[in-house]
Amino acid sequence: MTSSATLPTSGAPAPARPAGSGSRRWVVPAAFLLGLLGVLGAAVLGQDEEPGAPLGAVATVPGGLARVNGVLPEEPAAGAPATGDGTTGNGTTGDGAAEDGTHRVRVLLELTALEPGGVDFDAADWEVERLGGGSSRAVNASVPERTLVQGEALRTELLFEVPDRALELTLEGPRSARLSLGTDHHRGGGPR
Repeated sequence: MTSSATLPTSGAPAPARPAGSGSRRWVVPAAFLLGLLGVLGAAVLGQDEEPGAPLGAVATVPGGLARVNGVLPEEPAAGAPATGDGTTGNGTTGDGAAEDGTHRVRVLLELTALEPGGVDFDAADWEVERLGGGSSRAVNASVPERTLVQGEALRTELLFEVPDRALELTLEGPRSARLSLGTDHHRGGGPR
């Protein structure tokens, strides 16, 4: 037995919903999700930098090879002024103490010219990059610039001032030469 009973209604009938109004409430969350995925995708795909060569390993530079032979924390001389008095082509002489919240490291860099054109070394081409962005240019260099002929090697010391809390320091040179500086020099911002 089937009965077709109608339910009683009270008041005026409900207004008709416009077509597509149910899908409108998903527009804002969907747009947010797409934006978030776009940002995350750009971050993942944008990291095309190769990791730096480990401390002591070689990396290619135009005309030859580069290697970091060591990274030494630089302690200021007793009674040294807060900043260097003279200037060189790349800033201060490097004789003064590091600023608060930073420390200085001396990078022992070795370059070897393998190609017939040799290697053009300029200390201004090298900088220390750190995780999260930011970089430090050389404060001083034992050899500011030099051209190496094929078969010749150069050992130079580059002095950098880096933040105490900097992580994953990498020495970057011409044409994206990347050399890891390790963590032996790192003080992590705490007392020494």
